[in-house]
Amino acid sequence: MDETTRMLELLNASFPRLATMDPLDGRAAADERIRPATNLDDVAATDDGVVDAGTHGIPIRTYHPRERRPDAPTTVYAHGGGFLHGSIAGHDGFCRRWARTTGATVVSVDYRLAPEAGPGAARDDVIAAADWAVGAGLGAHGLLLAGDSSGGNVAAGAAIGLRDRGASPVVAQVLLYPFLDPTMSSESHRARATGYFVTSELLAHYWRTFLGERPGRFDADVTPLAVDDLAGLPPAIVVTAGLDPLCDEGADYARRLRSAGVPVTLRHHPDQFHGFLTIPGYGPGISAAEILWSDLHSLTSPDPKDRR
Repeated sequence: MDETTRMLELLNASFPRLATMDPLDGRAAADERIRPATNLDDVAATDDGVVDAGTHGIPIRTYHPRERRPDAPTTVYAHGGGFLHGSIAGHDGFCRRWARTTGATVVSVDYRLAPEAGPGAARDDVIAAADWAVGAGLGAHGLLLAGDSSGGNVAAGAAIGLRDRGASPVVAQVLLYPFLDPTMSSESHRARATGYFVTSELLAHYWRTFLGERPGRFDADVTPLAVDDLAGLPPAIVVTAGLDPLCDEGADYARRLRSAGVPVTLRHHPDQFHGFLTIPGYGPGISAAEILWSDLHSLTSPDPKDRR
């Protein structure tokens, strides 16, 4: 039995049945699985703070790499969790790895979650965190917006919002198996509905919780797929996984970006499942992350010869 099969069996057997729970109980069950990061020494220091968004505060954690790449844009990171759960703590180890391997300062954002907050709230929180980063002097080389799963949706939406506002500081975006399509109508949703950790039942539950009383809502506050004009957005890296129900929607968004003239690197990992990149110690995820770090360096290099 290979490592991927073993990991899928473990996840299928152990991940709580969130779709059968009250959303807040489900959040608590998911968050109970979080374990403290073991790679604390990957960064020189971290700072916890709160961004004042007027009506509310947004918790953030800033990771300072030991060896900062002088030209590296600051990463503003949005965690995954189906808009329902996930946190700075849950992605602490991954953000530490990101800072160490890219030489970039990383700002991780605890954006507002559903059901307490509806569509648009998480995106606006990441925009507020991006503004904070610029104001704190972390935007000298621009910002890179990144996120996994629902965080990929949030990061993509924030990139669009900052473009529309004008004079965007965002120089790149990284979308890891983004959670984008509330219709769940793609072939990968049908082919990978069960058996691969994240199920169609769970994804439908996430969308119901997120959309609340308007289950058919499909607009720019819900998904970047509803945005007609994607021109002028920053270059993107999009990562998809072949065993992921979300695979096709990520690839579709990458195609739409390319059609709008946005440079896109699409990295498809056919034998992997949703969430594989952020699992500590998982060999295939570690190997895929090495490709991601290389792509990030190429994407954000100030020398055009280094760009792919």
